[in-house]
Amino acid sequence: LEVPFPAEAASARFGRARISEHEVLWLRRVVEMPADWPRVLLHIGACDWDCRIFVNRRLIGEHRGGYDPFALDITGALQQEDGQRSTLAEIVIRVWDPTDIGCEYVVTPPVPCSRCCTTGWQPRGKQSLQPGFIMYSAATGLWQDVWVEEG
Repeated sequence: LEVPFPAEAASARFGRARISEHEVLWLRRVVEMPADWPRVLLHIGACDWDCRIFVNRRLIGEHRGGYDPFALDITGALQQEDGQRSTLAEIVIRVWDPTDIGCEYVVTPPVPCSRCCTTGWQPRGKQSLQPGFIMYSAATGLWQDVWVEEG
């Protein structure tokens, strides 16, 4: 799956200039893998910010971050009730980005932090839903490629 731009980018053809902290983005794809792969890895090049990955309706993993790639072994989610392994996988990726409601300008979250603990502590750069001056437009969701490979 080629993902050359974040959802807010005009080039993404998503049709939205802004994704609020009250919205969630979903991506669903059905992919087929060769039957002879002993293990199957799902790679995500980058996703901003809270990313949850489901394979065949099972939560496989979660990741929080904006710039670092990660991979998950999805082999277990391909097992069918009869013990055989399916070569088809329904991959669903859910993304949420609090952007302006995360804790700002702190190196580590203060303890206790009632505001951060309800929205998720998010290291903050210059992204904003109201860009201007030195702040720039937010980048939400998948913004680098997603692929499966033999593990």
